[in-house]
Amino acid sequence: MVKTKKKTNRAAYWQEHISQWSESGLTQAEYCRRNKLSAAAFHWWKGQFRRKSKAQKNPSTSMQFVEVHGVPPIHAGRDETYEVVLSRGRAIRVGSDFNSDVLKGAIRKC
Repeated sequence: MVKTKKKTNRAAYWQEHISQWSESGLTQAEYCRRNKLSAAAFHWWKGQFRRKSKAQKNPSTSMQFVEVHGVPPIHAGRDETYEVVLSRGRAIRVGSDFNSDVLKGAIRKC
């Protein structure tokens, strides 16, 4: 049984509780009550682990590409390329000569 909550490793803490719950035969609500856990936090972490597992099983669904108009193409061989990582596995990559105003607009559209 998990006794203490370590702030430095919350994912492991919640993974352990979710694993114990799945083997307990209790409802999620009852498990949370007995272990003095936030039902909302339990639900959120369960969803996080489910999404992560799904993305690992099917990587093609974890990344989406968004067509961006008005941004010059990035040419291979440039020394500097910047990557802006967005939510849900999306990213924008630009060369060192990018136009920051165009990039801001592209990010807003995503």
